[in-house]
Amino acid sequence: MMISCEKAADICNKKQYKEASWWQVVKLRFHILICKTCNQFSTKNTKFTTLCDKANLQMISEEEKKTMKKELEKQF
Repeated sequence: MMISCEKAADICNKKQYKEASWWQVVKLRFHILICKTCNQFSTKNTKFTTLCDKANLQMISEEEKKTMKKELEKQF
């Protein structure tokens, strides 16, 4: 049942985007009880997600990226 720190970080990131299964979350919680480093990572990751949600950050579409790139190229 014990997972590696690398796997815990992966699950923590999936949990952030609501992509982790309930079983993965259970394994993550068990790991966090034992590993202080992963516990700190999970805490910071949760705070980061909360701040991003409060800031209402949105992803930039591919079209917006292309437009920005063209504008930057014009300047140089």
